[in-house]
Amino acid sequence: MLDAFFIALFFTFISEIADKTQLVILGLALKYKAAMQVFLGALIAHSFMDGIAILLGYFFGFQIQSNLVKILIGIAFILLGIYSLLKPYIKKHQKEKKKIEGKLPFAVAFLTVLLSEFGDKTQISSGLLAAKYLLPWHIFIGAFFALALAIGLNVFIGAKIAKKIPAKKIKIAASVLFILFGMISLLT
Repeated sequence: MLDAFFIALFFTFISEIADKTQLVILGLALKYKAAMQVFLGALIAHSFMDGIAILLGYFFGFQIQSNLVKILIGIAFILLGIYSLLKPYIKKHQKEKKKIEGKLPFAVAFLTVLLSEFGDKTQISSGLLAAKYLLPWHIFIGAFFALALAIGLNVFIGAKIAKKIPAKKIKIAASVLFILFGMISLLT
């Protein structure tokens, strides 16, 4: 049971470091200079989106045979890892402009994260983990603590960390970990 918690904690944290949403959150924290409001808005939105994915993964995990779930999860993690590695090359010419302006840091952070996390790799991996382990609370709590840690580091210490750790290397490491986890899921 603790395996599910720690795996959710680990993969959620790794996938959120240097994620596009985390960069947006850092920008909001710098813009509004209201770190706690940005932190709470982002954390609640993230938790809400991952909670939905976990409930769906848990439901579908019961509906599909366990061997098929294991294979689908393994393939999905491998594809998420490959996509994350190729994403900079795929979206090289596309410029996304998601901008929500407002005066309330909590509301702006909440809405921005809510919109940007729809279908994000963290949300998908949370749902996949819930389908695999069928322990939604363990997955949710692990993901919640990881999100709190990632967002907290980003909002409260983000500027210092961003200067010392190259985002590109972190993204590559997270992608490789997704591929490895997918391979392990297929082999065990």
